[in-house]
Amino acid sequence: MEQVDCNLCGQDDSAPLFAGRDRLLGGAETFQWVRCRRCGLIYLNPRPSLAEMSRYYPADYEPWRRASAGLGYRLAIAKKCRIACRGLEPGRLLDVGCGGGDFLLGMQERGWQVHGLDISPEAVALARQNGLDVFLGQLPEAPYQERSFDLVTMWDVLEHLHDPAAYLAQVARLLKPGGRFVVTLPNPRSVDFRLFGPVWTGLDVPRHLYVFGRSALSALFRRAGLEITSARCKIGGQRVSIWSLEWLIDERVTRPGMRHFLRRAIYTPAWCWLWRPWYFGLDLLGLGSSITYTCATEIPFRGGGEGAA
Repeated sequence: MEQVDCNLCGQDDSAPLFAGRDRLLGGAETFQWVRCRRCGLIYLNPRPSLAEMSRYYPADYEPWRRASAGLGYRLAIAKKCRIACRGLEPGRLLDVGCGGGDFLLGMQERGWQVHGLDISPEAVALARQNGLDVFLGQLPEAPYQERSFDLVTMWDVLEHLHDPAAYLAQVARLLKPGGRFVVTLPNPRSVDFRLFGPVWTGLDVPRHLYVFGRSALSALFRRAGLEITSARCKIGGQRVSIWSLEWLIDERVTRPGMRHFLRRAIYTPAWCWLWRPWYFGLDLLGLGSSITYTCATEIPFRGGGEGAA
């Protein structure tokens, strides 16, 4: 475990917020969330070091695997593709944290020259089986030239990084002038955070190391040389909410039979369609569990760290 300073302002001046359990791996370990008194950034402290993190990611970690090839999953990939490239001509794309590469395949079908990066050997092997160019390792180690990409994407990745400021600075360097950066991450303004509290999947300790409020995230973007052009709840909110509900069932329902029934029920198509209007309304109000930011490289670079996350 390591003690860290604030990734935004660099100060060691934080106040404890609340503790969180590692629910994915059984809840035996507890971790402390803190808020920086200087800039407001929320982060885990102390936290596992980069060398220790691998034991918190099981080989079957869901984001690294190819998900079900059902209609809902295919529609979700198509929606990501539309969001990422809306208004852009096909060019060169880098997807950071690409997993098995399904999003890359979707963008490739739309005429993009696609490249990916992930730290999971299993995910990278799966992507390479599909003929994709995917680098195994951290972004600062990757052999990409500056100003060589028209589009960089991060789908639910930034909150996992040990040094998000360094990654954002590298993203800005890799983007061509006028390039686009699209990032999706948990939304601390969400209704789900208020409803589920410490059971909210957006607080998936210790895999999630940060909770990014709008002001702190904007400051991180500006320091890297990125400017927010839009912030909307567009994808992933209902899926994240169902994961949170599953964790709540595990914690509150003591009868094994009832727990098994409820866990199966919330993943049925009937349940998903019944609640879809609710989640659609939350997304329109900016209160969904996941939020997507679109950024442009329209302001001068202002530095940032270069170390690995």
